[in-house]
Amino acid sequence: MKRLVLSLASFAALSTTMTTHADVCQHDIQPAEHYSEAAYFYPCQGEYPHPAVTLTGGYSNTYHKLQWMAEAMAEAGYVVLAMTPINKYGKVEQWRDAHLAGQATLVETATKEGSPLAGRIDTKHRAITGFSMGGGGTLLAGSMLGDEVSALVAFAPFLLAEQRDVSPTAPTMILAGAKDLLVTNESIAEIYQHVEESAEQRFLAVYSDGRHQQWYRPEITKNRESYIELTLAWLDYHLNERSSALQTLTEAGREAPETFERLDKKL
Repeated sequence: MKRLVLSLASFAALSTTMTTHADVCQHDIQPAEHYSEAAYFYPCQGEYPHPAVTLTGGYSNTYHKLQWMAEAMAEAGYVVLAMTPINKYGKVEQWRDAHLAGQATLVETATKEGSPLAGRIDTKHRAITGFSMGGGGTLLAGSMLGDEVSALVAFAPFLLAEQRDVSPTAPTMILAGAKDLLVTNESIAEIYQHVEESAEQRFLAVYSDGRHQQWYRPEITKNRESYIELTLAWLDYHLNERSSALQTLTEAGREAPETFERLDKKL
């Protein structure tokens, strides 16, 4: 259902606002140099401004494959800019560039006249999240932006061997799977070793039965509740300073240690 909240200026920009479900609104924006499609997901109601997040899927994916995560973030109180890179069959650098452009778009949109997001974005509290190549792009973009962003969450991040020497300084979470045939345990261990050297606060969770397809295939929902819980806890802790989030992160794996093959954290 379209919401009649757009000005003539925003209508002329070919943008659309609609409700996705009860508490989340969606606002499509025009393509740009580094993303072929993008949409904001954000709380329809509530006090503003809200912290903001950029989100991408992986190789061959559109952002729609990770829309379940975007909507969960928005329902929890975040403004999410979900994007598909300009070439979804390209190199990791294109996901990096999509995130860099998306972060700039967040800042621009916060004060853009006629945008339904004007005044709703807390530009001082921003995060980057992405899956597979989007996760690799998250770490590369985060390494470039440093403390300009408040948190990173990389889902099964894919990086070539020569790209794994990442150096993010923002608090960095990595969620991966021990049974992932594309993003191997060895590559995650190598990437996380570099994260340990640069990020004072970090978190690694390797799910014992985690697989790459769990993130983007709609018929496979195993582990998704946990993915959402840990992601939101990381964002809540570092963007909202919620003590309950710290408890969730601290106690991760306590009730069901068999869920994880490896848990490593410095909070």
